[in-house]
Amino acid sequence: MTNLPSRSRKVLIACMSLVALVAALAGSASAAEWNGRYSIWHDGAFAPQYLDASCVGATVQIMLNLVHDTRDHAKGRQLSMLAYAADHSQYPVEDSGADPEGWTQALVHFGAGDGYGWTTNTTMQGALHTAAKQLRETGKPVGLLVHFGRHAWVMTGFDATADPQMTDDFTVTAAQVVGPLWPLGTLNGEHFDPGPGTWMDTGDMARKFNAYVEPGQPIWFGKYVTVVPDVTKAGQGGDPGSGSPDINSAQGWIYVFDQLSLSVPVRDYLWLP
Repeated sequence: MTNLPSRSRKVLIACMSLVALVAALAGSASAAEWNGRYSIWHDGAFAPQYLDASCVGATVQIMLNLVHDTRDHAKGRQLSMLAYAADHSQYPVEDSGADPEGWTQALVHFGAGDGYGWTTNTTMQGALHTAAKQLRETGKPVGLLVHFGRHAWVMTGFDATADPQMTDDFTVTAAQVVGPLWPLGTLNGEHFDPGPGTWMDTGDMARKFNAYVEPGQPIWFGKYVTVVPDVTKAGQGGDPGSGSPDINSAQGWIYVFDQLSLSVPVRDYLWLP
């Protein structure tokens, strides 16, 4: 061990104390920045879906705008993104759209980041918890499979009881979301999708963000599905569900509705004028 002169030891101790003080102040400043709400939304990122089934193409476009701070709204580019997602979907595409696997593949291919992938949770709060942590840690948007897996939204912010960057012990109380059907898609005279920068509490979210019950897609069946920027840190929430639910359950009736919707253009009646 090297023996330092008394003066040198005092200088060294003073320097170490200063470093510790600066680190403590930096930690306090970081904590002080958290005010319960976090958002990455910026004006100009929104792109409407141009076709009834192009929600995945539109959400890829919106998410890329957010990641790269761009304002791409071109119809041709949106449809090329949809085509790529459809070609790289996990299951055969039967409704001119794409599934969660195709969505993530398109995000990676078009430059949103190599970490994008889908993940599942057994509860809505669990899915929002994962989404909030991913948003806070990466600064990138999260995709939500809504309307029982038949539609796609983008989550761009959240309210929470604690900072997800500092702890896992928090509850999401609201989410900032946008849907590509806005402003044209309506149901009973109301906008079906939230507009850019819309905040929804979890009660309102529960009416649109629900378990995936798209027929014939057991990987996601019965789970809340999110598309996240760093899937390696998100994990997977449980085992794949069965191919069809109990017909006497609520999910059973939803399954029947979805089966009918494959042959009847339900979305044309519900969403677009």
